[in-house]
Amino acid sequence: MKIGEVVSASALRGLEAKLDLENPEDLRIGYPVIVEGRRYDFYCLVEDVVNEPSRIAERLAGSRLRDTVMPTGIEEGYGGPIFYAKAVLKPIQLIEKETGRLSEPQTIPPYFSEVRHAREPDVELIYEKTPRSAPLGTIRGVTQFYVHLDFERLSEKPFAIFGRTGMGKSILNKLVCLGILGGNVGSVLVFDMHGEYGIYSRTDKTEGLKFYFPERVEILSLDPKNKEARPFLINAEEIRPQDLIVALQDLNQNMIDAIYEIAKRRPTNLLAAIEEAEPEKFDESRIHPTVLNALKRRVRRLERLPFLRPTAKDAFSTMVSLVRHGKSLVLDFGDFGTDEMVYLFVANVLARRFFDLYTDKNEEFPRLIVFLEEAHKFLDPAIANYTIFSKLARETRKFNLILALVDQRPSKIDDEVRSQLANRLVMSLKEPSDVTSSLAGVPDRSMWESIISTIPARVVTVLGDAIRIPTVIDVMRYDDLNVRDHLLGRTATDANLDRLASRTDEVLEP
Repeated sequence: MKIGEVVSASALRGLEAKLDLENPEDLRIGYPVIVEGRRYDFYCLVEDVVNEPSRIAERLAGSRLRDTVMPTGIEEGYGGPIFYAKAVLKPIQLIEKETGRLSEPQTIPPYFSEVRHAREPDVELIYEKTPRSAPLGTIRGVTQFYVHLDFERLSEKPFAIFGRTGMGKSILNKLVCLGILGGNVGSVLVFDMHGEYGIYSRTDKTEGLKFYFPERVEILSLDPKNKEARPFLINAEEIRPQDLIVALQDLNQNMIDAIYEIAKRRPTNLLAAIEEAEPEKFDESRIHPTVLNALKRRVRRLERLPFLRPTAKDAFSTMVSLVRHGKSLVLDFGDFGTDEMVYLFVANVLARRFFDLYTDKNEEFPRLIVFLEEAHKFLDPAIANYTIFSKLARETRKFNLILALVDQRPSKIDDEVRSQLANRLVMSLKEPSDVTSSLAGVPDRSMWESIISTIPARVVTVLGDAIRIPTVIDVMRYDDLNVRDHLLGRTATDANLDRLASRTDEVLEP
C-alpha cells in the first residue's frame, strides 16, 4: 500500500517523502520502507517523521474553527492536501528490480517515486540465513518476519550489548547465549550475579541456559547453599596486585604503590604478605606506616570471603577441564550477588587466568566467550590499565577468547576498548554521551543516534558484520515456545525438556 511520494532526494543526505497517511502515527522511526524507483527498489529506514511548519496551521491553532474547517486533516487545496506529514528516509540497500541483486545506495530515485511499507518478500531479499544463524526477534514494521543473526560471526570478535537499566538487556543476553550454544559456535562463561542463567531464573522463573543444555552447561557457585552447582574456591596464592586494585576501587596511588612494593618480594600469598607486613621492614619513603595500615584495612574485606583461602581445591582447574571438553560455565554468585567488590574481584581473577591460559595454549581449547556485565566498572579509563579486560578486547580474538560487554554506560568504557567492537546490539539509551559512545565509528551515526534515543524497551538496534545491514529488531518474548521454535529448534531441545520437567519443583524451591 502506497504511503507517500518522494519530494526531495540526496545521495548523501537521504530522501524526504510527502505522506498520504491520514494519521502520521501509523509510521514510526526505524520502520523499513520501500521506495519504488524505475530501475531499483530503495530499501530505506525511517529516520524521522515530521509535520512541516504551516502558517495556516498556526492561524487555526487554538481557534474554534480548527475542527470545523479541517475535521480530517486531508482536505485538498491547490496542489494537494493542505495539511500533511513528511518522512525522512535513509536508503540502506538498493535492490535491482530485474535480478534482485543488492548493492550499496549511490544514487537517488526520481521525483514522485512511490513509498510503501516493506513487505516480507522485500526483506527476504535483504537478510540471509546461514548454518550458524538464528533470530533474536522480528523486524519493526514488518509483520512477524524473524531476522537472523550469524552467531559464528558475532562470536569471532569482541561485541557489546548496550542499553539503559530496565530495557531488557538480561533477556537479550540470555537469547544471545542460547544462540551461541544452539549454533555450536563456542562456549560461554557467564558471571551470574542475580541467579538468572542457571536452570531457572530466581527473579522471574524463566528457563536458564542449563535448562536447554543440561549436558553442555555447568554451574559453579560461590554460595554453598546452591546444591545444583559445583563448589567454587579460589586459592589465595593465585592473587596478583591487579586483582586487588580492581576489586578495591577506593585505593589511592600510595596504596597501589605499596601493593607492588610488597609483591616485589615474591610472596607465595600476597594477601598474607600484606597482612603480615611490618612498617619498619620497608623504607618509609616507599611505604609509609599510615598507608600500610589503611591498605591492610581494605584488604581484610577480601580475607573474610569464605571461598578465598589457601587450598589445593582451586576451582580454576575444574573450569579449565570443563572448557577443554566444550562445556559452558555459569558462575552463580548467590548471596554475594549484591556485593560489587566480590564481582569485580572474582571476574578479574578468572578472566586473567583464562587470558594467560589461552594466550599460551589456545590451540588446545575451543572458543570461549566471556560475558562481562557492568563492563564500565572494569573498563573505565581510570582503572582499565589494571584489568585484564582491555587486553582481552585488543589481543585475544586470534587466541579464541572473546569478550562480550554488557553495560548501561558505554561512555564510561575506554575508547580503545570500544574501538575493538565488531558488533553492537544497542537498546534504548537517553544520556547523549552514552548514545554517541555506543555508536563510535558507525557510519550515518546521526541517524542511529536519533533511533536509539527514541526506541522503546525490548527493541534493539543491531550493527556489525553479524547481520547484512544495520537493523532495528523487536526482541522476541523470552519463553519456552519462542526459544524452541525460533532460536534452537524443537528437535534439539525436546529431549532436554523431558529430562528436566520432572525436576521443576525441586529446582524452583527457595
